[in-house]
Amino acid sequence: MDEKVKPHQVTTLHMVAALAFIVTGSIIVIYNYTIPFWGAAILVAGVALTIAVIKKNKWVIRDKINPGFRIAELIIAGSIAAYSAIQHWKFPTTIFSILSAALLFAIWWERPSENGPSVGIDDEGVHLPFAARRKLKPWTEVEEVIYRFGTLTINFTDNTFIQWETLADGIDNTVLENYCYAQIEENRSKRRKDDW
Repeated sequence: MDEKVKPHQVTTLHMVAALAFIVTGSIIVIYNYTIPFWGAAILVAGVALTIAVIKKNKWVIRDKINPGFRIAELIIAGSIAAYSAIQHWKFPTTIFSILSAALLFAIWWERPSENGPSVGIDDEGVHLPFAARRKLKPWTEVEEVIYRFGTLTINFTDNTFIQWETLADGIDNTVLENYCYAQIEENRSKRRKDDW
């Protein structure tokens, strides 16, 4: 049941975009005499985004609302990057190209998934979700598997452990633990000799 994207991560990127828009809009309004109207529009967009994120954060980061904000941010950041590239302004081109890439990645990464990260247990071993460095932990590296009160705990032979809260979907903890215990015992003799 681990969250792929934390709410504070979503909020942080919104605030980074808002800050970039406010600073850029202010600079354009003060120093650029050819496009002050666009600078004012960017400044207003940044201030509006900041107010929305601070006052209505829970609403802004909802799954159905957030993509709209991200697309609007991407359009603004992409437009600034493109205009800066046309004008041969290297610094704003770089900043807003990076921001556009981050927003594009966020649109993809923050999309709601139908089934969240999961831990798979089979004859090979324990298949960990995306957050782990190695996705497959063979039974030779597993010391104990415990499933109690909706929490799955896996202890490894290197004295590390991981825990996840799980959805209450009718998993019988006795059957799961007995299966895992049998796999661990069957593979205990295959462990490296320096593992106990």
